[in-house]
Amino acid sequence: MAIGPVRRRGFYHAGFKIGDSLDELKKAYHELLSAGVQVKGMSDHTISKSIYLHDPDGNEIELYVDDPDVDWEDDPATVLSPIRPLDL
Repeated sequence: MAIGPVRRRGFYHAGFKIGDSLDELKKAYHELLSAGVQVKGMSDHTISKSIYLHDPDGNEIELYVDDPDVDWEDDPATVLSPIRPLDL
């Protein structure tokens, strides 16, 4: 992941929700590694947890699950939480 301001035009990335639990994200992560897919990064967005990789054309793909313990609808400020590293 880039540090500092990055200017981009056009398509940035596509995000796909792949489950409803951190266990499902962990399973996907280990399956990706077993298949030889290079994971480019992982992030804890407080309301969701994400894995980032590139497709064969170089587009960034985000695979994520929402955190079932965080209810952003009751506390919309959680959407603005800082992004932290995620360790699976």
